[in-house]
Amino acid sequence: MIILTIDTDWAPQHATAHVLEKVQALGLKSTVFFSEPSPVPPWPQLEVGAHPDLSRRYVFQDPGGPLSMATMEHDAGVLAAEGEILAQFKKAIPTAEAVRTHRFYWHSDLARVMAKNGFLHDSSMILPYQPGLKGFRTGRLLRWPVWASDHLHLTRRFPLDQLEMPYLNEPGLKIFCFHVTYLYLNARSLDDFNMIRARLGSGQESPEPRPGPGIWTLFELLANKIAKTSTGWWLRDIPEEMILQNLKRPKN
Repeated sequence: MIILTIDTDWAPQHATAHVLEKVQALGLKSTVFFSEPSPVPPWPQLEVGAHPDLSRRYVFQDPGGPLSMATMEHDAGVLAAEGEILAQFKKAIPTAEAVRTHRFYWHSDLARVMAKNGFLHDSSMILPYQPGLKGFRTGRLLRWPVWASDHLHLTRRFPLDQLEMPYLNEPGLKIFCFHVTYLYLNARSLDDFNMIRARLGSGQESPEPRPGPGIWTLFELLANKIAKTSTGWWLRDIPEEMILQNLKRPKN
């Protein structure tokens, strides 16, 4: 089962709009995680999600040496700050049930904080190119591991004009994580991405999409593969059989 997801990250608004229009034209279900807690463009095939950067939240630092961050006071501050950020996203995007933290940030109490703020699905982990992946429950939260990302695809130097990835056609959940910047640029290498990041950081206009096979080519190939058998999947409608079930202990 292949699922297409997109993180908007820090991409300019015009680049985000351009990419989402192209994705919408494909007519497949997709999940977009928005990095800004602001209204998002609705269309029938879109599942919206939150993409907060929880690693940058301000937390009161209590003094007391190298173990000060392990105090209950600090932990309470972390959870309160993260809860406030998630609440802001939920208020701005009330239909969002899915969340993916920036850089796959995670800790053991985060599932409870997410569920408390109305999120039901999380995709804040990556288990690249593993066969037979399934989701699993953590408290009230369903967690869905990412199978591949555009950045990792370029790092591994897999082809961009054909679908050659290990275990792609084997059973299991295959959630792809794409980024607006890579898709907009049709990035062909990590050098392309580093170039656009440097230009945007200096206030320059973003460059034109790269010609030839690139990350957008890969996205279209996956979309075409999905379209042969379905209209795509959202995280919220992944079937029950793709969730790991706890094994019952054998009776003595």
